[in-house]
Amino acid sequence: MKKNTLIILLLIFTNLSVFGQSDSPTIYKKLSTKKMYSVGVSFQTIKGKAVYELDGKKISKSTYDKYKPNWNNLESCCPCLLKYYDKNDILLREIVSCTDCGVGDFKEFYPNGKVKLSGQYKENNSGNWDWKTIQKRGYCSVPTGKWTYFNKKGDTLYSEFWKNGEFIKQVPELNKNEIWKVDLTLNGESVENRSLTIDQVRQLVITPKFKNSSKIDTNFKVKFEVTLVGYKENEKTFSIENFNTINVLEILSEVGIPSEKATYFSLTVFNNDKSIEMFRLAIVN
Repeated sequence: MKKNTLIILLLIFTNLSVFGQSDSPTIYKKLSTKKMYSVGVSFQTIKGKAVYELDGKKISKSTYDKYKPNWNNLESCCPCLLKYYDKNDILLREIVSCTDCGVGDFKEFYPNGKVKLSGQYKENNSGNWDWKTIQKRGYCSVPTGKWTYFNKKGDTLYSEFWKNGEFIKQVPELNKNEIWKVDLTLNGESVENRSLTIDQVRQLVITPKFKNSSKIDTNFKVKFEVTLVGYKENEKTFSIENFNTINVLEILSEVGIPSEKATYFSLTVFNNDKSIEMFRLAIVN
């Protein structure tokens, strides 16, 4: 039995050119509109017969062809106005994008057509639209400006304010726990894109960043895991407070990994068993 399964988001070109819809000033003058289906389809060949499914239910080939992927179209969206629809052609989201990176205004919608969330990502004012490097250059889905949340009737619930990817404030503050990121630092500096020694791992400081003053319903855990080809996986779980008791050499030796071997670890922070941030760490000797 030969089986190929695809979970896809289908992008379909519409040859229409439109002005980007925006509630705020924008550097973009004219954008093409492209339609994208947020659906799950699968295709498999069983005993020489093709079987097509949409969200787990069998469909015809013509229906499958409507949703099948075309990643070349996605790559050519840079920038464009992407409109995401469900299988019933109900609009879910529209966003100024470069491939799958938000680079401008966006809106999310309720099934009744009312706006659920309106906001924006940092616009690319560099003039460089090389989509392969856009994330590295800091123009991929970086929150900025005012984000406003609405109820199903269209009434404003609350707003959030961002600046170049950094959360500023929530108005009014909600009485619920909301964490927008986790800082992982060594001696006060971010460890992103850095290699650490084994001794430095126990010196890491893990700091959840909250959107408001509410700290209710917090139960943080840190999972530290090593995976290396040819060896068994090994993981240890800590609280944030006792993470500095970690013994990396012991974690390695338990599965027979030599300490001098170049190794990568993952560090995942959970709140009430829900993953909120994961880091990949390179260990050097």
